[in-house]
Amino acid sequence: MKSPRTIRLITSLSVFTLLAILAPLAAAQGKQDFTLYNRTGLAITEMYVSPAAEDEWGEDILGIDTLASGDDTTIHFSPKERAASWDIKLIDENGKEHIRYKFNLINISEITVTRQRDGSWYWTWK
Repeated sequence: MKSPRTIRLITSLSVFTLLAILAPLAAAQGKQDFTLYNRTGLAITEMYVSPAAEDEWGEDILGIDTLASGDDTTIHFSPKERAASWDIKLIDENGKEHIRYKFNLINISEITVTRQRDGSWYWTWK
């Protein structure tokens, strides 16, 4: 039979080991991570996310994938990323660009795009 001191020591070591395993997983997520919900009725074929201070968009982060209407995707940032303000450009299946500037992704975790009657896209976030 193990003493109460041995049991406490084993419990403490188990908790420490669990925290050591889970800490890198939590740290691997950037504060700017967000989920994009496509509710437009059109597929999104390209997506660009760029710091607001940059003049260029960089690479299409969807790659060869598309984001069908009704689907969502989560965008993950490096934990080393420091920019808070970001621009987002989406290109729909018809090749039309939809751009929104200066999202503070430190304070936003979800962005939803919907299509208005006039064909423009409406962006909401929380």
